[in-house]
Amino acid sequence: MQKKLIIILSLFLILTFSLTGFALEIPGYEGGIKNEMIYKEVIFITGEPILLTGTIDIRSTSRANSVTERYTYKLENTEKDAKLTRNVTVVKDIVVNKGQQQESLSISGFSETIEVAGVKYVTDIKNTQWSKANIHEKKPGVAYFAGNWDGRKNYTINKTDGNVIVETKGTMVGYDQFWGSTETQTLQHYIQYDRRGQNPLKWQGTATVEAVHNRTKDYAYEANAPSQISFRGGYLLTEQQENVLKYSYDLPRFGDNGGLKAQRNVGGNSFSLDTNPINRRLNIPNMRDISGHWAEKEILLLASLDAVYPNSTYFGPSLPMSRGEFARAVAVVMGVAMPEETPTRQRTIQSQQEVRLFVDVSNQDPNQKYIKAVHDNGIMMGVGQGKFLPNQSLTKAEATTIIVRLLGFENLAPVQRYNTGFKDDASMPQWAKNSIYIAKELSLVKGTNDGFFQPQKPMTKAEVVTLLTNLIHYLQKELRYDYRERIINY
Repeated sequence: MQKKLIIILSLFLILTFSLTGFALEIPGYEGGIKNEMIYKEVIFITGEPILLTGTIDIRSTSRANSVTERYTYKLENTEKDAKLTRNVTVVKDIVVNKGQQQESLSISGFSETIEVAGVKYVTDIKNTQWSKANIHEKKPGVAYFAGNWDGRKNYTINKTDGNVIVETKGTMVGYDQFWGSTETQTLQHYIQYDRRGQNPLKWQGTATVEAVHNRTKDYAYEANAPSQISFRGGYLLTEQQENVLKYSYDLPRFGDNGGLKAQRNVGGNSFSLDTNPINRRLNIPNMRDISGHWAEKEILLLASLDAVYPNSTYFGPSLPMSRGEFARAVAVVMGVAMPEETPTRQRTIQSQQEVRLFVDVSNQDPNQKYIKAVHDNGIMMGVGQGKFLPNQSLTKAEATTIIVRLLGFENLAPVQRYNTGFKDDASMPQWAKNSIYIAKELSLVKGTNDGFFQPQKPMTKAEVVTLLTNLIHYLQKELRYDYRERIINY
């Protein structure tokens, strides 16, 4: 059953993608990678892979429903006596349709010169065709995107010595969310080399380039060595970007006289560029009733993130969590933007004039801004009659439905009749059954030791914290695996 869901998820992730995907860090469309200082790319135009290193400058201007991006490349490989300069202007036209963003990209300016061991390869906008189409879809907690493009470049060899045609087909797939983002590009190059004159030479070759950008937020508990200190340790939050380039090729093999050998030059390689980590120490919780608890680490993490009240002396891990408290927890864990604070006097005037979002959530409610934030982002809804019931206990079915909704996976359960695998499947509320099935397949939730799910059972604070920690791990690792390791197999 889990294999079937993976296939369903893969199809879904290929077909649905985000409004923020273009903010990721793979530059251009040539299959290169970069960090804060350098850019790297591999070319195959001479019949062998040549790794080029240098800089890329990216400028962007926006107008209504249109973005223009200008790329300037300056690359070299001194060992191979190779240099590349490239200037590209890409125009992106944007249409928003039924909650999705559709993009059509084209080139309005292009020039490229490659010099390798005294041989010059040149192409320009007249000899270059390229078009790309992207689709983005934003779900409450994750934005997904994908794209396809086709291109052809015709280079002259030393102006009159012949030409090289490079045809490229490319795909892009990715996601963006608070705990990480991944974009994977796959390019297929088809190369036709035709040198004329006294030493004519013809050959054909192929190359595959896979470029991956990944941003991940991770955390680790850092213990303090001194015993005479007010806190024993705390969590360190680290954000870092990893960029991987993997390539393989099937190219000609040349003899000492420059002629072709019968055997082919087949091989591949990979390398990576990482950014410098950005570190942030989190708050030190003051809770005294969680020492030795089975969920102590998870509680400390969410308290350090301010997802649960970190300054409370007592947490009450066995007490039920309210819907208002859950709104705060899920909003912080997912990095949901909070409404801007209004000055006290102005807030008093506004509170007298504004119609409440929910009749049972006052502006003085400590969770009011979180409830508004998760509602505005489509993560949590009311319960009808204009109410949110912020102080009512949260059930396991409610929490599971909310988690699956923010991932955007609520429609991925089988259409035909199915069983969730729990002994109380027959008593599952219909509005929650699909989400419970999905959450179980993703290992976000578990049943009791005797196989029951207990959908109407109020969740304790410790159980909610564990569920949200499972969600963090899924966003950090499982999504990345599906978009990176499973695609490029490295």
